Amino acid sequence: MTSDRKIVVTGAGGFIGGRVVEALVQHPEVGQVVPTVRRWGSLARIGRYPVEAAHCDVLEPGSLVSAVSGADAIVHCAVGGRAVTVEGTRNVLQAALTAGARRVIHVSTIDVYGRAEGTVTEDHPFERTGREYGDSKIEAEEACQEFVRHGLDVVILRPAIVYGPFSDLWTVQFAERLESGNWTLPAAACQGTCNLVYVDDLVRAILLAIDADVVPGSAYNVNGPDRITWQSYVVGLNSGLGLPPLDPPAESRTRLKTRLVEPFRKIVKSGYAAFEGPVQWTYKRSRPARTVIKSVQSLLRRVPAPAEYDLYGRVVDIQTLRAEAELGYTATVLASEGIERSVAWLRHEGAFGRVT
Repeated sequence: MTSDRKIVVTGAGGFIGGRVVEALVQHPEVGQVVPTVRRWGSLARIGRYPVEAAHCDVLEPGSLVSAVSGADAIVHCAVGGRAVTVEGTRNVLQAALTAGARRVIHVSTIDVYGRAEGTVTEDHPFERTGREYGDSKIEAEEACQEFVRHGLDVVILRPAIVYGPFSDLWTVQFAERLESGNWTLPAAACQGTCNLVYVDDLVRAILLAIDADVVPGSAYNVNGPDRITWQSYVVGLNSGLGLPPLDPPAESRTRLKTRLVEPFRKIVKSGYAAFEGPVQWTYKRSRPARTVIKSVQSLLRRVPAPAEYDLYGRVVDIQTLRAEAELGYTATVLASEGIERSVAWLRHEGAFGRVT
């Protein structure tokens, strides 16, 4: 990298995008770093750095054109629903093409492989599962390849389970669930492979991809250095937080509860999707409604969903040989170290009753 280059990061207020900005700002050979955010409030984390952020919504092409003007590279980390993932990615790619950007790094996911098991390389076919996140990421990757055919240089990264400080899904929510005693999955149901990649390893892959001499449109899996079970991850996090040993109910009883509660879960999910606005309005203004809604949420958290059995039970090894050979990528943060760092951050945040 050279100091006169402009690198734009979409979704800079998020977990991965924020860490990318931090790494770029501290890189001795990077010039101008432009974080883009949809909400100014999401800048709190990176606000301590001497960077000038751009207000940018990936669903508004006009704001993108202004943000990426003069950019050498764009790291696309913005996340959201299907519209953000698919149309937002298309808008970013079009803006990059119009601006003459040299390269776009598109952060995808291993979810494009669906319910794959066994050894998985980048040649594994896509599998649409009906789940919005993975299916929309497939569409986003297809858009990337379409723009490659139009002459845009795009490199695609498919990270595994990205965890660490500021990870809401795989760190904060897991810690909250453990702290509240709502982890009810038996050990036998969690013997699948937990393909963890610590956020700093992913960021290292992103930085390498900015300048790697690779074929446009190339895709790379990004995973951590070891393959532990989901049970090992949960137990490690639980122990690090200083919580009592896990004592879930018998597997037969847990699976029975899952079967009984699942129809109710689907009704709640579809009802919320259809009436999100009125539900939110009622929740904010009615104490009895808040009590009922919280009780429903608590019940659903205590009972594992079928998708959890599927995820935590699958044995799958996400290979990174291509990233190692072509990007020079090497994962360095073992799961034990990543869990330790995550726990230290959780303790520093002081977000949990027993985490002091």
